[in-house]
Amino acid sequence: MSKEKGFATIINKLPDKRRFRFFFFFVFISFIFWMSTKLSKEYQVAQSFDVEWSNIPKDILLDKKAVPIYLTIEASGIEILWYRLFKNRLQLSLDKVDFDSDTVFLSTNDQYLAIQQQLFNSSKLSQISPSNLPILFSRLRSKKIAVRANTDVKLRPGFLGEHDMEVLPDSVLVFGSQSILDTITSIPTILFRFSDLHQALEEELDLMPISGLQYEQKRVKLQWTVLRYSEKQLDIPIEVINLPQGVRVRLFPPAVKVTATLPLDKINTVLPSDFKMVVDYHEIIKTQASSLELLLLEQPSLVKKLTWEPKTVNYLIRK
Repeated sequence: MSKEKGFATIINKLPDKRRFRFFFFFVFISFIFWMSTKLSKEYQVAQSFDVEWSNIPKDILLDKKAVPIYLTIEASGIEILWYRLFKNRLQLSLDKVDFDSDTVFLSTNDQYLAIQQQLFNSSKLSQISPSNLPILFSRLRSKKIAVRANTDVKLRPGFLGEHDMEVLPDSVLVFGSQSILDTITSIPTILFRFSDLHQALEEELDLMPISGLQYEQKRVKLQWTVLRYSEKQLDIPIEVINLPQGVRVRLFPPAVKVTATLPLDKINTVLPSDFKMVVDYHEIIKTQASSLELLLLEQPSLVKKLTWEPKTVNYLIRK
């Protein structure tokens, strides 16, 4: 019973909740003032920074294990805290570095102004270490490789491409190790999809990234002229070539029916005289066959597709 009374006496002597709150509030405010005083003071420290390289030559591959750089700086406590938590990377340029030798160093003293500009205005840079920063790298080989358009394009019925799709440029300079370059025959683009195409196509496409390779340029242009096409039928007379003097050959039939797929706006400009369909008299001598295969020697460049019937003709020789 006496123990319970003693515990109750101790509890009663403790301050109430309001006093506890006031006490902790006072401690918190004191801590804030103390931190403000500490962080506002100037300190000199040696701070490490990771390096991010810029203006890297295309035929150079940098080692991912870059050597850190150490700066002796004079700055306020809040700035030093910011450097250690967030602003701990420096960007250095390689545009003036000579990679002709196997061992390459960057003079950090030559980068003094570039480094100072990346610090807070009130921070003072006094020393950079190391004075010569080693650059770990390997040299890449280069090869010009053809670009392959990776497409899934569906044309509207009645439309065809005037020519094959064109990729500009049709090849790019690629950098990588010789072992990888030897296995690459073409560089595909990112897949491009289009449906119901019925007009000229012009699109910029990204090249497909390939591990271990770098591209001189990462985008190419895809061009494709699309026209409306229609079919036209023509009767083309058949000629006999290599015919000896004094020999006459009669063909059955004497003409062939041609079906040509042509651009609709040019369809009326194509005439039977624009085609040349022949049989060769030498084939009669060689094969003694009862029929001769028809050969197409001339056709307009506008023709997209051409079929004809019959494929062979019978003949009768007269001397």
